[in-house]
Amino acid sequence: MSELIARVQSDPVLMISAAIGIVILLFVVLVVVVASMRVKTYKDRYVDVKIDNETKEKRIVELEEELKALQIKNAQNEQELQQFDDTKKRLAQTQELLEKTQKELASLQKLQGQTQTQLEQLQQQHEALNDAHTALNARMKSLTEENSKLRVNNARLLMKLETEERFASQMPQRKRHTTPNKGENDE
Repeated sequence: MSELIARVQSDPVLMISAAIGIVILLFVVLVVVVASMRVKTYKDRYVDVKIDNETKEKRIVELEEELKALQIKNAQNEQELQQFDDTKKRLAQTQELLEKTQKELASLQKLQGQTQTQLEQLQQQHEALNDAHTALNARMKSLTEENSKLRVNNARLLMKLETEERFASQMPQRKRHTTPNKGENDE
């Protein structure tokens, strides 16, 4: 194992090949991690939307039943008004019932207005959170890309530095071999 490491360190082609292999491996791992995160995010969104749709469908059914009940009640009230036109007493009782119903309607409309306001506020908060989430995802992606570039650049600089160190260490030996001795030239 140490012979293999020494061989890779001494041969720049093997060193470059090993570095490229590591970079490719890191890139593949990054792609797999990002893909798995996206799949999980989309799955969670799908489940949330499905649950929301089921809840909304149940609420719609309930509201339709309430509407039918209110329509039936309204029809009954109209019949009672027609029947009680004969006497003032019955008319007064019907008017009191109508006023009561109108007050309930007003309070329900007020409650509906408050609920609508709360819904709009929650939707705005949701949009703001989605925007922040999108911005943070973009920032994380750019930071990840920058980090990868810096790693690749660092690896290149390290390889270049090692090459220059080897070249510098071999330079004195080359000068000795290429420069003839003065004593030999004199003879």
